[in-house]
Amino acid sequence: MTHLRRVLILLSILFVCLTGCSGHIECNSVQSQANAPSEDGFTGYVVDRKDDSILVVDPAYRDNSSNRGADRYYPAKWFSNAPEPQIGSYVEIWTDGRPENQPYPGQARADKIAVSCPNTPDGAHLSEADAIRGGLYTTDGEKVRIPVIEYVQFDQDTGTWVIRIKDAMSTMNNQDEIEVKVKDVEPVE
Repeated sequence: MTHLRRVLILLSILFVCLTGCSGHIECNSVQSQANAPSEDGFTGYVVDRKDDSILVVDPAYRDNSSNRGADRYYPAKWFSNAPEPQIGSYVEIWTDGRPENQPYPGQARADKIAVSCPNTPDGAHLSEADAIRGGLYTTDGEKVRIPVIEYVQFDQDTGTWVIRIKDAMSTMNNQDEIEVKVKDVEPVE
């Protein structure tokens, strides 16, 4: 019995070391918490990358029309110190507490990043993040200055992803909104 106990303890330690020391950014189900970021985290889709900085835009907007502002204000920030998350990923980011630059989009330094686990619906070859990335790289997607991912859906019947992208710089409700279709093809390794 003591031999079995030792084996179980060693396996438990091995499991903790392998999962806790992987060195990768953690993957969790952040996307389900889109409108309620925890502990002052900033949530949204990664829509652009420059060196080790990523642009994250939150699809949950604020209505500023009562203050004579834009109908929809989409929070957007450039985060430095973010080498890992790919374009199309849904993330929650916590800053290191340094003062943030406030011109739109804002700028901050990332301290911790949680990446949402990629969603791949039944029958799809691409993940949601892959489809978003493909949509942003299309001719229509490249026309948008600060992309807001408003809608992502996989149509299994046609084998196509539909991504609705809005320009965060637009001040009108439906102006500058485009719908991009991405064929679901098996990625080449």
